[in-house]
Amino acid sequence: MMRKHDPFTLALESLRARAEQGAFTPGAPVVIIEEARRLKLSATPVREALGWLCGFGLIERAPLGGFLAPRLDAALVRDRFAFRLLCLTTSLKGGDPASRPVLRGGGLQRTCRTLSDHMFRAVRTTGNAALVDAYDRVNSPLLQLAEAERRVFEDFDHEAAALVGLFKRSSGTDLVDALTAYHHRRMDAAPSLILEAEAGRDVRPPDS
Repeated sequence: MMRKHDPFTLALESLRARAEQGAFTPGAPVVIIEEARRLKLSATPVREALGWLCGFGLIERAPLGGFLAPRLDAALVRDRFAFRLLCLTTSLKGGDPASRPVLRGGGLQRTCRTLSDHMFRAVRTTGNAALVDAYDRVNSPLLQLAEAERRVFEDFDHEAAALVGLFKRSSGTDLVDALTAYHHRRMDAAPSLILEAEAGRDVRPPDS
């Protein structure tokens, strides 16, 4: 188990959050020394954290050493949305949520406020650790597109609110159908989402 305040965990949490928020320019190096200086840590935990994030598709190893922020690819984005949908539909079709086992750690006790919270909770309530891990790994890179989704889809907030309402009162066909439409809409718009995400990085303040 990782200790909450050890250097590796601090580096991992910070770098993962920055990657999910789209702070790194696709194709550009993620410089270990610069990140270590920003975090006031040595290079070793930063290097280890970046290596761990490679397994989530948030960072890539550079051909000649070091690390890069991955370039966004429409086919890969579509595949990730499709796989996230598969994880969700597998979870929701797995039976009565009230009868499902709960993973340890208390993560399910917190209030679900956003659509992302509800989707992750639906997977976690299966008690299937492998499914949870698969969902986490495919969902994490998609978080980089959240602001792009908001700009591409004018009804973003309304769409999310409608799905949250379904999560609160349904776990059946209506919810599965709505999640399927939600994900296919994003799969179809993958090139536009990438263009918006890249444009957003171009105007982002340097230290954000």
